[in-house]
Amino acid sequence: MPHVVLIHATFANKADADHIYDQAKSVAVNSSVSRIGQPGERTSHCGVFTEQADGTLLKDRQWHIDRFGIVREHEPEPDDVIPDWIQPLGGQNAYPLTDVFGNPTRVRHNGAIWEVSVGSNVWEPGAYGWVQV
Repeated sequence: MPHVVLIHATFANKADADHIYDQAKSVAVNSSVSRIGQPGERTSHCGVFTEQADGTLLKDRQWHIDRFGIVREHEPEPDDVIPDWIQPLGGQNAYPLTDVFGNPTRVRHNGAIWEVSVGSNVWEPGAYGWVQV
């Protein structure tokens, strides 16, 4: 059974907001939060925004879980776009065999499209564990 957490909080100082952001990101990186919901659903994200005098929100930083179940701190990409390869830092953001839609994991790197051939892949496409398509 999935568990959903929704948080909306306003803090008087940025240090408190940054602390909660970092804690939520740490939990997302180190848990099964990317597996929440049905295949293909993106249910996890977090951000720090500064409220302007006119009530609008200015984004300071934001993370989301991408189509590979990896926590990223960049703008989400549309589902029909093959994303650029990003060097994993370790097992916590290694590329899986399939994305959240059940499709083979594909990335763009050095002008080519690559498909992962080994699970938990941290290697650069062309070095090991990738097949050019």
